[in-house]
Amino acid sequence: MKLPCELVEEILYRVPPLSLLRCKTVCKQWNTLLNHLSLVRPQLLIWTGPKIYSVGVNLKDDPKIDIRELPVDNPYLKNNNYPIPYNFLPCDGLLFCVPRWGNINRVVVWSPWLRQTRLIVPQENCFTFGGIGYDSGKPEKGYKVFGYRFLDRKLNNGKFQVYRRLAIYKFETNEWKYIDAMNEDKTSQTGIGISFDKNVSLNGNLYWIAYNVKTGEYLIRCFDFSKETIKLFCVLPWKDDSSDIPILSAYRRERFSVLKQFSETNKIEIWVTENKISGDGANVVWMEFMTVSIPFDKDFCPSYFIDNNTYGKSLVMCCKDEDQNACIYVVKGNASTKIPIGFDVYEVCQRFYVPSLIPVP
Repeated sequence: MKLPCELVEEILYRVPPLSLLRCKTVCKQWNTLLNHLSLVRPQLLIWTGPKIYSVGVNLKDDPKIDIRELPVDNPYLKNNNYPIPYNFLPCDGLLFCVPRWGNINRVVVWSPWLRQTRLIVPQENCFTFGGIGYDSGKPEKGYKVFGYRFLDRKLNNGKFQVYRRLAIYKFETNEWKYIDAMNEDKTSQTGIGISFDKNVSLNGNLYWIAYNVKTGEYLIRCFDFSKETIKLFCVLPWKDDSSDIPILSAYRRERFSVLKQFSETNKIEIWVTENKISGDGANVVWMEFMTVSIPFDKDFCPSYFIDNNTYGKSLVMCCKDEDQNACIYVVKGNASTKIPIGFDVYEVCQRFYVPSLIPVP
């Protein structure tokens, strides 16, 4: 009996990620599905020093976590037999890995479940790497890497102009392209720029939180891989107040969520976009998703994801508690569960991502 494609896909969603590799040999239909299927269960990637873990979260009545060590058998990700501390920036389940220190003039694209890596070395030094994306206007995803550096030039009047040089790497051709953004709008160079660890990939483009020091507004800026330019996406619906820097995340892989934490209290607000993200952000509408109170270390920048399914509205957040112990909070309605992780977690080396079986390009 041949099962409907929708039923097969639902079955595969419930299979543990590592076991899915064995399912590829069952039949051609399953192999085709798994080549395009993204596993919808977000997992937490953690670098601890000697090891890298992927942590799954079960949102049933009694929330639990499943910790799996990821094999790191590639020399690009190691130094003296220990994993190098990386920031992990996910895109389609691929992880764009930027070293925290040492040789930052190289990056690695890693598929942890397929154990594939690709080393990328820029032709010029001193670039800040933003992440990986693709041109969403083309039928086939042509993955690219985005980075930038600031330069200056002397004008005819004797003054100096600071400008941004963009670096774009195309996987398909293995070539770098450099663009001097002389006419970039001033807000893109104002306040908080691209942070290594909190960029978000959505629909092929990269997004990050910025801050306009003149107006006190928080912004979402974007690198558009189709047009190869940095642009303003939208202004967030609040100005600088007693809250810390908002944390951007993807919601259901088609919308945005923002976590707003307050420095003086344990209050946390989660906001989401009302509609799917498409085009520019001129008509983006934000609505409050949930408000919770969680006691945690405010000096630790948390990672999180939210959902709204059969278990109701849920927040899963990795942070450190007030005693500096790494933990995961699972909040569903009025119920909050604190789950100790059991080992130390570096702030910048932990990130929720959606595993997939997409090979490294």
